[in-house]
Amino acid sequence: MTTRRLQAALLRWYGRAQRDLPWRRSPTPYRVWVSEIMLQQTTVAAVTPKYEAFLQRFPSLVSLASADEDEVLKHWAGLGYYSRARNLRRAALAIVADHRGVFPSEFDAVLQLPGIGRYTAGAILSIAFRKPFPLVDGNVIRVFSRLFGLRGRAKDPGFVKKIWPLAARLVPTKNPGDWNQALMELGATVCTPDSPSCGACPVAKHCVAFKKGLQDALPLPEARRKPVPVRWTCLWIEKNGDVLLWRRSDKERLLKNLWGLPEAGRIAASPGLRIAAASHAITHHALTVELREATLHPGVITPPEAKWVPRAKVRDFLVSSLWLKLLRK
Repeated sequence: MTTRRLQAALLRWYGRAQRDLPWRRSPTPYRVWVSEIMLQQTTVAAVTPKYEAFLQRFPSLVSLASADEDEVLKHWAGLGYYSRARNLRRAALAIVADHRGVFPSEFDAVLQLPGIGRYTAGAILSIAFRKPFPLVDGNVIRVFSRLFGLRGRAKDPGFVKKIWPLAARLVPTKNPGDWNQALMELGATVCTPDSPSCGACPVAKHCVAFKKGLQDALPLPEARRKPVPVRWTCLWIEKNGDVLLWRRSDKERLLKNLWGLPEAGRIAASPGLRIAAASHAITHHALTVELREATLHPGVITPPEAKWVPRAKVRDFLVSSLWLKLLRK
């Protein structure tokens, strides 16, 4: 196998088989950056409608930097991992302050921005700036593991570290963004985790795993982590058409720094009728929540963490999918 033949085969396939995704149209640094942050740990299907709506509200880096955090979180609602949205806004503020509102094009400067690591920097620089920087994500790890017959677990830092030099050697100087996207596209649509479609693979004849019948065995399976059960009882406290919300601190185990409904015990109140319940998964936590009507004890003064919000405005604050599930019920 020669590098040129491999690159040519994969790029030809990508040219005719790539999905029409909104961030691939007019791939400016801002558009690519937003898409890459959204796609971290989130599916293409979930991101696509959110991406277009987010860009309608924040069409430029400056408009994002000018918005307050709660508004950015509101338009991020449903994507989860809300620290990504906070870092997106923080990075926009840094670009305005340090780079005159122009997205930097040097690797070290991009890497210094909040929420951007080696992968995201490589994606932005290769796709938007056409610079030959590699990237390594779960799709690329799986493709390379099979293509070159490499044994290891995709989430093992030591194994991932071995993939980066390989990715750097293979990225072409011409059309590096197409090459990186072709690798990810192959992993997402053909070289999938289960039952890869080797018959449709443009580089099957170069693939060690395919030749040896190891495509279902590589990369090695991950050790499964048992989910941690978490139970909450939350309170719906309403008075004169306003609902009491609670700002969770950065020391919480889950949903840090987000508005939510107060947990029982956080404020002096008497729980009553159960009005809703929901199950929700957050990282490796299996969360079970019941929502009960409640009334404040006489004379209770609401603490700084609490805020009375008109009932019609509650959804503007409760952005997590967990709260939205409960409100729908």
